[in-house]
Amino acid sequence: MDKNYHEGHRQRLNEKARVTGLELLPEHEQLEKILFAVIPRGNTNEIAHSLLDRFGSIAGVLRADKEELKAIEGVGEKTAEFLTDLPVILGIVERKMSEKAEILDTIEKRGRYLKSLFFGKLVENAYMVSLTSGFEVIKINKLSEGVTDETYIYNRKVAELAIKDKAHYVVLAHNHPGGTLKASASDVANAMGLKKALKQLGIEMLDMFVVAGGEYLSMAKERLI
Repeated sequence: MDKNYHEGHRQRLNEKARVTGLELLPEHEQLEKILFAVIPRGNTNEIAHSLLDRFGSIAGVLRADKEELKAIEGVGEKTAEFLTDLPVILGIVERKMSEKAEILDTIEKRGRYLKSLFFGKLVENAYMVSLTSGFEVIKINKLSEGVTDETYIYNRKVAELAIKDKAHYVVLAHNHPGGTLKASASDVANAMGLKKALKQLGIEMLDMFVVAGGEYLSMAKERLI
């Protein structure tokens, strides 16, 4: 298809999104419009269909590894990097909105906030969020990153960071990228050890969250710690 056809198609899709709303477009058109930002010309319709055929949904595309994305015809380094950066950016936006809109003083608020740290994470990661006595966010600390599906959180590192942040409370979380939303025996043991170590320093560990499949589990709510 010639250049004029593609340019006309983009104009029509942009107008459709403006009138209908991007959120109400078919998924392949939503993805195609996203691709306009990084593929300035060419057949993004075909690329969008290929991505959805391979990964099943826009969510699947945004969770895909960069090299997997580059295996799709028409997806180069720049496009693959753009798509893998998007979920990270979405997480940043969600956290910033949470920080400004509400104090993290409930399990639900903390769970939503912590969950956003794992958007687009394909290996196991662990984070700690330091809070003031009024449950305001002081700082996010990355504690560890596993090779595929295993990570460990060390008491000494958590203690040093919490003291440095002058935290009154801390909340921790790690993800199970390919696993289930369940705290393992080692998860619970690790969390209990951390809670005890921090208590000796006068810092309260409010919770440890497990994140998987876009959901979270609170060990405090489940009375595991």
